[in-house]
This record gives sequence, C-alpha cells and structure tokens, in this order.
Amino acid sequence: MAAGFPSGSHFLFHETSSTRKHVIIITMTAAQLQEHLHALEERLLHPDRETNRNELTSLLAPEFKEFCTSGRIFNIGQLANALLTTTPRAATMSHFYVTPLGENSALATYHITTSNSTSHHSSIWVKRNDHWQMLFHQGTIAA
Repeated sequence: MAAGFPSGSHFLFHETSSTRKHVIIITMTAAQLQEHLHALEERLLHPDRETNRNELTSLLAPEFKEFCTSGRIFNIGQLANALLTTTPRAATMSHFYVTPLGENSALATYHITTSNSTSHHSSIWVKRNDHWQMLFHQGTIAA
C-alpha cells in the first residue's frame, strides 16, 4: 500500500522511456470512496478538532457554494472564515451515503443531529489533481 492512500487501492505505475515520468492511476472501491468522503465531511463538520484549520480550505473547490440551513448562501471565502473561527459543537453525522456521479465526482448525503435540530445534507465532491474537493453543499432543516 502506498502511503496516504486507503488500503485496497489499486495502483498502476507506468514509466515512459523518453521522459522518465511516472503516472499513477488510483482507483477506490465504492466502500473506500464512501469512507474517504465521510472522513472529509467529518473534518469540515468539526473544524475545531484540526491541528491546522487552514488546511481545511484545500478541501473546498475554488468555485464552492453552500446553501445553509439558515437560508444564507456562502462562498469559499465565507466558509473558510467560518471554519477558522467556529467553536466546538455537539453534532452527529448519520445515514451517510455516497453515490458516484462519474469517475471524478460523487454525491454525499447524510443527516446531522444537534441538541435542537436534525437536518438533511448533500455535498457534491469533485476529484481534481488526485484530491477530492467539495464543490457544493446544501443543508435543509428536517420537517
């Protein structure tokens, strides 16, 4: 297993004779993708647990947009600021499920439960330069 990649990932190494460049193709199983995106969503849900919160912004695509449960719309700058300043909160993620949308995109859906509400969430993730980034997120208060 290569460092930094989930166990069970498949690798194909190819070396071209003229350039001596290595190409690595990494594929994840559906279960590995679900586990990986769940871990990324948890990091964004609980930024206070991060050693360096600034690293969280790399999980967001430059054109990121969020429709919040409050009705507000956030762009990457607004969410980055919130990730840096938010205080710890008791929130639990459940019913997490990933639907692949293509080779480099996926939809994550789940519920968040806090002491006073339950909300439904969806995120669109895209894989760019071998890194998954959240492109879009929406949270809706459960009826």
